[in-house]
Amino acid sequence: MILARLRFAVAALALHSAALCWAQTPAASADPPPTPAAAPADFVLLLPLDSPDFRLAADAVRQGFLAAAARSPAKPRIAVRATDASAEGIVAAYAAATETGAKVVVGPMTRSGVAALAASGKVSVPTLALNQPEGNAALARPLYAFGLAIEGETRHVARLAWRDGPRNVVVVSAPGALGKRLRDAFVDEWLALGGVITDVLEVLPGADPTAIRAGVGRKPADAIFLAAEGETARNLRLQIGGQLPVYATSQINTAPADRLRNFDLAGVRFVDMPWIVQPEDPAMARFPRPQGLDGDLVRFYALGIDAYRIAERLVDGGRAFDFAGVTGRIAVQGGGVVERRPVAATFRDGRSVALE
Repeated sequence: MILARLRFAVAALALHSAALCWAQTPAASADPPPTPAAAPADFVLLLPLDSPDFRLAADAVRQGFLAAAARSPAKPRIAVRATDASAEGIVAAYAAATETGAKVVVGPMTRSGVAALAASGKVSVPTLALNQPEGNAALARPLYAFGLAIEGETRHVARLAWRDGPRNVVVVSAPGALGKRLRDAFVDEWLALGGVITDVLEVLPGADPTAIRAGVGRKPADAIFLAAEGETARNLRLQIGGQLPVYATSQINTAPADRLRNFDLAGVRFVDMPWIVQPEDPAMARFPRPQGLDGDLVRFYALGIDAYRIAERLVDGGRAFDFAGVTGRIAVQGGGVVERRPVAATFRDGRSVALE
């Protein structure tokens, strides 16, 4: 765990001289001299470290943010404010951060928290929210939204498939809220691009693989989009067979280092962050790899790194900029949205590798 370190400069000789003067001046007041006020933090991290549901992800973001700050020549002052996940607690913590002179606030991290802050009317300094608000409401400066929202990633998968050539796609979806979010985002983007959705199949646990393959082939299609996560996506990939190109989000890349498991995913095309699929790139090697983090926590650590790099530009007055981040290509153009473009990748010889 990377802990934030606050450094205090102590002028020992000056303090010693002041003490001598105090002792030699009988007429002086008996009250102690005032303590100089601490300089306000340049950046305040507003993270749900007090929430059982979000604590681990929030701490991974904190670690990544501080790792990036440690490698910055600016050496900014950083404060961390722990919140729960309640809208009231988040808005109150934000107000306290700005009242103490924060130049940039990074957070909140939950969709409901971002929505509450956006509606509060209290956003007074450049603020980098680490999620999209509920309902995807439009944001106005100085509030920016940056995160790992699956809807944004799914749109990039649709564009990848479109560039590859397919025009008729069948969507194979797992049941549940996440599967619905994935399939809705893909369908919306695919139709906007001009493509055709030949069918949408929701596959229940325990479904007969033969029936699944028959459903996929019922209507002619050029490709398949898997709207599922983790092990469910892997199982669906095995059940539908290899007759058509398969596309998915980074949700399918849950074990980048497990070559044996990944052999089953050979050829599946997806998008993911360079931090995961290009670990040997010099741009990734600038930052330390976290110890004791795995799975999605590694992605939240990378989110923290890029959050710092965006905040650093915001505090310097930047309002439109782009750079190669560890989570993807980062672009801020306006409208309060930070665009993150992940890289195209596939599974080859049991490894997840970038195509770009």
